[in-house]
Amino acid sequence: MAGTLIMPKQTGQKDAFYASLQLYYESYKHGEEWYSNVNFKTRIQELLPYLSRGAQDGPYLVKQSELTRYFGLVYYDYSTRTGRAKITDTGIRFYNAYLQNDKKTQIDIIMNAIFNNSFGRNNTAIKSSDSDVDAPKLFLRSLYDLSHITRKGLAYLLYVTHDLQIEYNDAISELNKTDDFDREIPIEVANKYGDVKFTVLLNSLGIVDEVDRNYKLSDYVLANYSNKIKKLFIYNRKPDLILTLNEDELENETDTDGDVVQNKVITAFTYDIASPKFYNQNNRVPEPFKRGNTIRYKTNARIAKTALHLANYTCEINPEHTTFISKLGKPYMEAHHLIPMAYQKDFTINIDRIENIVSICPICHSAIHLGDMSTRLELLKKLFDKKEENLKKSGLNITFGELFSKYYQ
Repeated sequence: MAGTLIMPKQTGQKDAFYASLQLYYESYKHGEEWYSNVNFKTRIQELLPYLSRGAQDGPYLVKQSELTRYFGLVYYDYSTRTGRAKITDTGIRFYNAYLQNDKKTQIDIIMNAIFNNSFGRNNTAIKSSDSDVDAPKLFLRSLYDLSHITRKGLAYLLYVTHDLQIEYNDAISELNKTDDFDREIPIEVANKYGDVKFTVLLNSLGIVDEVDRNYKLSDYVLANYSNKIKKLFIYNRKPDLILTLNEDELENETDTDGDVVQNKVITAFTYDIASPKFYNQNNRVPEPFKRGNTIRYKTNARIAKTALHLANYTCEINPEHTTFISKLGKPYMEAHHLIPMAYQKDFTINIDRIENIVSICPICHSAIHLGDMSTRLELLKKLFDKKEENLKKSGLNITFGELFSKYYQ
């Protein structure tokens, strides 16, 4: 199940954004590193009198600074009882550019924040958000890939990439099927994803333009950032599981044994098994490479992750085997090639495929590789009986005796 994707609820209007930044900047100029929420709530109402109308609670007033924190211009300290925040070095540069009416520098600073910051999780503005999806990155990347997008189109992308965990490229392909990017999503999330506040700010800053209900990248951004945006990775990972690989590299991941690297499998994305991309990868031509004097074959971590997902993260030898919950919120299981990758040379079709990958607990996985003959025989027979039909359907014709001999030579 996906975590929670939370985005700033502050209106996105420039007056609240700049007024918030002004208060933290003035505190810094007066030699006060931290500015308390108590002082902020008083002063923000003085700068923006309309906030005083009606009974506005404290959290609502503090939320006026959310977007300054979201883009890394202000850092919020959650450790104090009443709360406090301070302007960052980036925030100081941004506000100085604002005072000098230097709009290009303001755009450059926000663009670099989008490229380099995490938004779905570990963001000082939205402490409780826990999503792989970085919404501002998705927004800019979709504008580059589609040339424009509506609010409903953006809502659809946020919903399917986060809630349904559909791969971004597959979601873009779906939108591209028609000229109308509006898509309906469940009513319970329509308000959440249909009213994205940071887009209002990016429009007012000149990063995007809104014309006839369609967002487009501004001419300045297109001219100066197209090369970066087209390579923008819309996902993040938890700090201790950050991947430096791009999507194509994930599809060609190997380890020293030619088997799937388990930690890459955990952090990889699943395929939609109905998608052409999955079909092409599952049926690709085996790609050999040489390590020392040994020929090995490349594997795709995403196919292995999809196999774990289809097995519901259970051990296919015994579903009652339990391990622990991984850092990505799923029971930890390991992907294992039933026909070992070392024997790809014996087959004309790719054996790094969903039909040849099983989900097993680490104890069973170790027993298959390190157990004595009787242990291996028992475990492999269970897996072979379970997978034999699918192996044959995929074109992998092998008897159990032939399979077992590959483990006990």
